[in-house]
Amino acid sequence: MQEQQKGCSYYCQRCSMFIPVLFVLALIGWSYYAFMIAYGGRIEDLATRVLVSILYHVILILFLWSYMMAIFTQPGRPPPQYYLTEGEHMNMRATDRGREVLQSVSARVTVQERTTTGATRYCDTCKCIKPDRAHHCSMCMQCVLKMDHHCPWIGNCVGFTNYKYFVLFLAYTCLYTLFITLCCIPYITNVWRHRSDDPLNFHVLIMFLISLVFFLTVFGLFSFHIYLLIHNKTTLESSRAPCFRGGFADSKHYDLGGFENFKQVFGDSPYLWVLPVFSSKGNGCEYDTRAYTNARTDVPARTP
Repeated sequence: MQEQQKGCSYYCQRCSMFIPVLFVLALIGWSYYAFMIAYGGRIEDLATRVLVSILYHVILILFLWSYMMAIFTQPGRPPPQYYLTEGEHMNMRATDRGREVLQSVSARVTVQERTTTGATRYCDTCKCIKPDRAHHCSMCMQCVLKMDHHCPWIGNCVGFTNYKYFVLFLAYTCLYTLFITLCCIPYITNVWRHRSDDPLNFHVLIMFLISLVFFLTVFGLFSFHIYLLIHNKTTLESSRAPCFRGGFADSKHYDLGGFENFKQVFGDSPYLWVLPVFSSKGNGCEYDTRAYTNARTDVPARTP
């Protein structure tokens, strides 16, 4: 009975996580009506109307495409070799040599990061050794590779496999709202001059104000993630640097230089940078680091 209640609570929580997503989709649907009907229907010049419509739909498709990919792409889970077997887990719990058991188990995987006490990072909920840069998400109830944060606006964690989609979602949100804002300025100016009381003008005015507010808000978040991207950090790592052997924290351990950091997420092909298709480097468990050996951490240098 307790397991059923726990399961019901979990699925109710998962469903409630999509309420912000439904709100965003409803807002996008209304903005489509407001832009294409209330605003676009009033453009008298046919060539201008066609050009504006084409640009709008291209941006909208990229916006929705990246948004859907960020929502429905699993952020990444540790591979099977990082999980303890039932026997290993019971052996760790049945003795007071848990640290030694973890050290022996961690020999089959590659992990550099440690806890602040120098111990192997272990998730008791998932019963797995955490790969480098991985963390447990209490909302998704799983360990996430290269976890950045849990985003309520996509109802999902942002991690290794969908971080590119999330950054593109922010970029196209800014582009979408900026495009609407700039298109509406001449229209609203003209309506203000002629004091028109057409009810469709209300939709255009509200769309302009909402787009402006969203652009200013999301642009700040987008700028923050560009900063994280070019420094090869996650949101979690920006607030607390990862620790290595000896409890030594190194906030720049994964920093390979701005352009190389960018390619770690977006890949080598410029043709794929603007598209929400997976092109990130690596496997989400092992990462290239700066080309030096830090004797205090005893972490060997790895070059790209």
